[in-house]
Amino acid sequence: MNRIPSGVVQFFEPISSLRRDVEGKILRLFKDRGYQEIITPTFVYEDSVSEFLFDPLKNKLFKIVDRTSGQTMILRADITLQITQAVLLGDFDMPMRVCYSQNVYRDIKEHQGQKREFKQTGVELFGIKEVDADKEVVSLAIDSMKLFSLEDLHVKISDTNIIENLINEYSLDTQKADKLRKLVYSKNLSDIKKGEFPKELKNKIEYLNAMSGPVTNKSIDFEAHRLAREIKYIYSDIDVFCDLFYCEYPTYHYGITFEIYSGNKKLVVGGRYGNITKKLGKYIPATGFAINLDELVQFLYERSLNNE
Repeated sequence: MNRIPSGVVQFFEPISSLRRDVEGKILRLFKDRGYQEIITPTFVYEDSVSEFLFDPLKNKLFKIVDRTSGQTMILRADITLQITQAVLLGDFDMPMRVCYSQNVYRDIKEHQGQKREFKQTGVELFGIKEVDADKEVVSLAIDSMKLFSLEDLHVKISDTNIIENLINEYSLDTQKADKLRKLVYSKNLSDIKKGEFPKELKNKIEYLNAMSGPVTNKSIDFEAHRLAREIKYIYSDIDVFCDLFYCEYPTYHYGITFEIYSGNKKLVVGGRYGNITKKLGKYIPATGFAINLDELVQFLYERSLNNE
């Protein structure tokens, strides 16, 4: 009689208080750094966002019919898109810094701990295309994790444009380009070497793989590596890994992208996504990151149990 749907959130003490405390600490840090909180609608009209949604989300939408207008509405599936639309419509002065902490709803089969309802906390920075924006956002993400005394933090920094530039340089057709993206995404260097790709392209990709790794003083002429070196200089106590042999598939970020881990647990995902603003009709440089608050809280709770 009291069943609840699978994949939704329900918390009891002590996790409920821990969740509130963690969220509060992160938001206070964001606001101290000049990020203003934004709250977006839980419902949006499907036809206002469906064209611009990250492709994998298009089949994971909770839909309802608005009895007033007869239009199909969806539960919020992506906060970044909503914020981007709000910033573009608002015609704000740039740069614009916003933060958020809201629930996201995705109609997915529950597996490997994924939920159909979860809280996402993060920031978006609009209007700066220089690497200073990436450094600011990555640093803020690291500092938000340092609030919780995580001693084994490590950061991976990549750039989706590296492989895309090679695809354009060697004029790969659609089929070969997509095949290469999949192979890079799966880190399958062996099949790339065997594949019907230009020899010079294979050599360059092999070089990218060889040059990827923990950041050292060695200078490599890629924006991702320069950023990684700067982050390592600021946070000498954190391991920083630069992955030049990298591709997102399907692609969400365009340009610098990063992830932050504690041990093997991924805690933060972020990067540039100015392509979304371009699709919406007005290009504005944009970068940001998101934290799955519920996963972070569960991770911190389990760590506290292990330390008792």
